[in-house]
Amino acid sequence: MPSMFETITHTDLDILHAIKSSLASPAMDSVMAFITTLGDMGFIWFVVALTAIMLKKHRTYGIAIIVAIALAYVIGDLGLKHLFERPRPFLADPTLATNLIELPSSFSFPSGHTSSSFAAATVLCLTPFAHRWFKPAAVAGAVAIAFSRLYLCVHYPSDVCAGAILGIVCGILAVRVVGILAARHADAKREKTLHKRG
Repeated sequence: MPSMFETITHTDLDILHAIKSSLASPAMDSVMAFITTLGDMGFIWFVVALTAIMLKKHRTYGIAIIVAIALAYVIGDLGLKHLFERPRPFLADPTLATNLIELPSSFSFPSGHTSSSFAAATVLCLTPFAHRWFKPAAVAGAVAIAFSRLYLCVHYPSDVCAGAILGIVCGILAVRVVGILAARHADAKREKTLHKRG
């Protein structure tokens, strides 16, 4: 009788084959390859974070994005990947290998692209940005990057689900921690100012 892990992997592979057989096309190949590169090393999210940092009003949230991505990387890429040591889908089934991107050599579980994307998107969803479109756009971007990892068959669906959960948790933690530190810094600055006036 197959173990739970084997059953999950078998289901994961069925889903990947379904995606490949039903959605694959030259246009989708180009789009998904481009989208996945936006998530390489959290590139697009670091751009957003640095932009927010340059705007004094949202500097705290820019810092929170970086903290969230860093947390997701440490827990996911440096911790869980080496704990589970799950091989990539294309190693379990060579027919899933793609030449659209360079095949990653690291372990599969959880998806780092997904965790960093959802970590950043979660922080952005907790920001007081005035533009209503910004938060849905951040979520859509995270979902698109996560799906690109499935389309390219470099992650199992369960890798992506775990990455999303990890990212959301890291995003919430980052906002809370950075918020507390920012409040303490503001209080200390206020007390210093009052002391000078006194």
